Amino acid sequence: MSIYRFRVLIDHSSEAFRDIEIASEQTFLEFHTAIKEAFGFKGNEMACFYVSDAEWNKGIEIPLADMGFAEEGKVPLLMHEVEVGDHIRDPDQRFVFAYDFLHLWMFLVERIGTMEADESVTYPRVVMAMGKAPDERSKDNDLDEDPSLYSEAGHDDERFTQDDPDDDDDDPYGGEDAGYEEEYH
Repeated sequence: MSIYRFRVLIDHSSEAFRDIEIASEQTFLEFHTAIKEAFGFKGNEMACFYVSDAEWNKGIEIPLADMGFAEEGKVPLLMHEVEVGDHIRDPDQRFVFAYDFLHLWMFLVERIGTMEADESVTYPRVVMAMGKAPDERSKDNDLDEDPSLYSEAGHDDERFTQDDPDDDDDDPYGGEDAGYEEEYH
């Protein structure tokens, strides 16, 4: 049985990272749990892995649960069904791990080594921890301060839209009625 060592870096100003070892036959669900525990996250939020390339582009999605977004006729690969070793394509294999879709915690996961299993060790396990991980709920304040995060386009909430009943034309500067000419010339 092969053991993969991954460096897991949280996309946050803390630049905290953890090195996690996991067996090739263990599932992405076990990897998901190991990452959460390694960073002190305790919630049960939705999450997914993306098989990535060298430029961190997202490829195949491996979600925690089927949310019904798979292409028509395709069944998604779910974390509890897929072994980590099934998606190791090269020595520097990368994954992007997204956790908590409201707060959107992103983790960059890069394979940094392979070794034989030590029968006296339980995997997955954290073998190195650098930096203090942010609190899982530290992004709550960001949502309170930026109401645009509550809507897709950032302006769907009627509290933040401005209707000018006198504005019949498409001039974004208000045309002659804006008073620009009078005030500044």
